[in-house]
Amino acid sequence: MNETTDAPSIFAPLWRRKWLILGVGVLVAVASYLYYKHQQPVYQASTQIYLGASSEEAAPGEKVSVKVSGAGVTEQAAVINSIVVEKVHRQLHGEHRGKLARGTTVKAKAVSEKSEFITITAEGHSARGVALVANLTAQTFIRRQRANHQRAVENAIAITRRQLRRVEAASVLTPPTSGASKGKSSGGPSTTTILQAATLNTKINELEASLALAGAQQVKPASAATALQLSPKPRKNAEFGFVLGVVLAAIAVYILSRFDRRLRSLASIERVFQSQILAALPKVGRPIVRYEGDPAPSMPLLEPLRRLQVGLHLAQIPKRDPDTPGRVILFISPDAGDGKSTLIANLAMVQRDAGQRTAIVEANFRRPVQAGLLGLEDAHGLAAVLAGTLTAEDAMLRVTPMHHASIPEPAEPAVGAVGTAIESRAGELFLLAAGGPVDNPPAVLASEQMSGLLRSLAVDFDCVLVDAPSPLEVSDVMPILSLVDGIVIVARAGHTRETSAQRLVQILSSASSAPVLGVVANCVARDDSERFGFSASSGWGWYGRHNGR
Repeated sequence: MNETTDAPSIFAPLWRRKWLILGVGVLVAVASYLYYKHQQPVYQASTQIYLGASSEEAAPGEKVSVKVSGAGVTEQAAVINSIVVEKVHRQLHGEHRGKLARGTTVKAKAVSEKSEFITITAEGHSARGVALVANLTAQTFIRRQRANHQRAVENAIAITRRQLRRVEAASVLTPPTSGASKGKSSGGPSTTTILQAATLNTKINELEASLALAGAQQVKPASAATALQLSPKPRKNAEFGFVLGVVLAAIAVYILSRFDRRLRSLASIERVFQSQILAALPKVGRPIVRYEGDPAPSMPLLEPLRRLQVGLHLAQIPKRDPDTPGRVILFISPDAGDGKSTLIANLAMVQRDAGQRTAIVEANFRRPVQAGLLGLEDAHGLAAVLAGTLTAEDAMLRVTPMHHASIPEPAEPAVGAVGTAIESRAGELFLLAAGGPVDNPPAVLASEQMSGLLRSLAVDFDCVLVDAPSPLEVSDVMPILSLVDGIVIVARAGHTRETSAQRLVQILSSASSAPVLGVVANCVARDDSERFGFSASSGWGWYGRHNGR
């Protein structure tokens, strides 16, 4: 697991996969939009009932009056939610309008504890249906309140009239008194009886007048035009889905990057291999291109390859055989696909164009690719040479340069001028391909013929580049480790695994091998290369000037 927690290590994997993260966000947004676009809509409509008129218009002495504050409003809302709503649904089904209100829910709630308003809210799949149910619920409750009010008033009137009849009957049955007392008449109803009768008549008149009062009233009736669409909202859902998709994709990328064991930066490559970075090659689509049918390195690779060529030429490499002028360098990589063979082919062409005589020895019998990279026919090669059926001179294939170097004639020195001898030399490039397959590659490469071949090539060439498979895959390269003058490791940023790199370092440190000269990194990002101190120059000017372009 990658344990680095600095800012570049956190944001670098997110930036590398920014298009993937954005793609996931767009995909989630489109899916959210299409999903909610086809969902059944949900509408909401509301209306209010004002209960204050009931208390204001209640008849004096009315026993069944409505209490419209505090718990009274809450009780009325509970009546609406239980009794009135059920009655409304039965009414709609009876009127064959149940389909319009199907799936509609109604809830009544007091605006506040001290308020005299009840809000009725209906939610359903039809704007017309929710408005109808909300209004019908309010109207049904108002009719119920008015009916209760009317029954209460009529009962109060009946009770009052009975009281009046009893008072009148009592006044008739009362016998007249004899004489006069304190100025009062001696016959007829008493003053108390008359006052009681008058009070009862007044009450009856007031109760009869209250029958025509309105009672509770509906405020702000609901309508289909003003119904609020709660869901779906495809546009907002798509925006939320995009943000959610980006966040989840970024989290997933970050988590995966924390468990990613691949080497992605030059610093990590240098740290794991414990060796210097010789060159950092950028990622290109075609590392080897064709100019007029001849192979040549891609332009962005020229400057890093030239840096590598000069670095190997000036490096103080201890030779195993001091009598041989040339040097034998082995190129290996931890994993397949690190670009080792392509690097060798490009480096050899750059060395040739720099005036060196270079030979490539392809010691990979299992997956030979050098002939295809250099545009040659792989008929016979190393296998036949080591078997003794063909000489090295006959098996070597010449790689023609893109443009043959022309040596200009030396100009006659002017009178009095000092003559300077200028030596111009054209480089050469030969390939000793792997040839046909062999039964036991490690045994063939461990033979004395292989050691003698490398020593003889070091005499004839300035530099011998050996292309061998990874020692982590097969053991073919193990006998060659002690036959070369130096080893160059090739790694690919974003591809080479850290475990493979560590294992290769262990093998090279434990086996009897030549010294490791350094590491060449493939497919390095430009920013990482510049941070490490390498230039991002393409090298086109250098290549054009030296090849007639």
